[in-house]
Amino acid sequence: MRYRAHPGAKTPRRPLGHAVVLGGSVVGLLAARVLSDQFDRVTLIERDALADRPEPRKGVPQGNHLHALLARGRMIAEALLPGLCDALLAAGAMRLNAGRDLAWHQSGGWRVQHDSDLFFLSMSRPLLESTIVKRVRALPNVTILDGVRVIGLRAEANCVTGVRLAKPAGCARGSEIEADLVVDAMGRGSSVPQWLMELGFAAPQTELVGARVSYATWTFRRLDHEPNRRAVVVAGKPARRSGLMFPIEGDRWLVTLPGFFDEPMPQDHNAFLAYARSLAVPDIYETIRNGEPLSEIKRFRFIGSLRRRYERLEHVPEGLIAMGDAVCSFNPVYGQGMTVGAIEAEALSRAVTEARVEGGIGPDFGRRWFQTIRPVVDAAWNGVRLEDFRFPELARERPLRLRPLQWYMERVQQATHRSAFVTDRFYRVMNFLEPPSAFFSPRVMAEVLLPGFGSTHRGTTTAWSHAPVCRAPQASRVG
Repeated sequence: MRYRAHPGAKTPRRPLGHAVVLGGSVVGLLAARVLSDQFDRVTLIERDALADRPEPRKGVPQGNHLHALLARGRMIAEALLPGLCDALLAAGAMRLNAGRDLAWHQSGGWRVQHDSDLFFLSMSRPLLESTIVKRVRALPNVTILDGVRVIGLRAEANCVTGVRLAKPAGCARGSEIEADLVVDAMGRGSSVPQWLMELGFAAPQTELVGARVSYATWTFRRLDHEPNRRAVVVAGKPARRSGLMFPIEGDRWLVTLPGFFDEPMPQDHNAFLAYARSLAVPDIYETIRNGEPLSEIKRFRFIGSLRRRYERLEHVPEGLIAMGDAVCSFNPVYGQGMTVGAIEAEALSRAVTEARVEGGIGPDFGRRWFQTIRPVVDAAWNGVRLEDFRFPELARERPLRLRPLQWYMERVQQATHRSAFVTDRFYRVMNFLEPPSAFFSPRVMAEVLLPGFGSTHRGTTTAWSHAPVCRAPQASRVG
């Protein structure tokens, strides 16, 4: 049956009875967790089998590669799942100091290493995801249906009322699940826009920043010879090649070598080492050249950052929202995706708490949702555009207004070579602990535009005060 939307229709508030989350990624799992506080029942549906132990799964082809849960994302995940960080550390995740334990080479120099109160956890994505799965699976009002495929939405008039499942083996027909709220967390490949059109609703417009990037990743046995360089980033711009080397559980180095556009990805041991040696500095190569490989080389290709403009729809169907990569899939080189999704999960917690106070989910819940998450999506999306539009291949698409900002941000990058203060602010903006406007504070601008201003050097202990690392600053909340 084909349903059509009627924007003028009036419906009562929906009860917070049953929520269905589509997709078992980190974002989907966190969504199920926050919904469990207010809904009577939550069902999470994932087409893969969700393992309680750290192993890659078919539905996350990028899961073999380096992932970053930035500081703000870690704080939110820990607040939602108390004890999560301790569990990850017990399983072998590494606790790294952003100032001392991260060596980052960009724009021709190394960022200043310094004492910092900013920490992050370094681990494989399968370890993070499987640890969260165990916690969410234990929630009494959450059911995980893994190995189940969703093939469409149920709808009545103006509303999404549930989902349709593929028929199980041996059955003549599929089944349906009713829901008061459906959350699309199926990622970049979500079929929800197509399903909306099949039901007569409008699908969101899309925008693409087509900076193609490919990955080659290899794991090596880790011997911690350099305690002051426990993680290394070599950023390639304006060159096409980059490299990242982070310690993960199991006494391993996870080494990911990204290449933009048509850079050929290494296929074997010698080519991988040659690629690492070709980077701007040889630090990664020197660490792994005599190392013991512990895996095959894994490859992944990403065609560009994709944003679905749900917030521009004239009418958002009642009973449906989307989050994470289903809304905006960012260039993975910048490591923003999981943290943006965690911030959205925090916003979802507030949204459904307000709905409970108001007596249920109102007809405008979806429209309000997409406006609520827009600031954090904008911040990450604008950062992607700022950096990716530096490539000559995208020059024709680059808005003129970006050029002055690109000029200034390149000087911010150069200031991180000499100033611990600017380096610290860069890390805090990158980790969503401060807004991008922090780059334009008087102190930062002075250090950026007046190279002789200040006297912070490598190894200097920072003296300025910061928010506690155990919680996210209130000023950076969404909504």
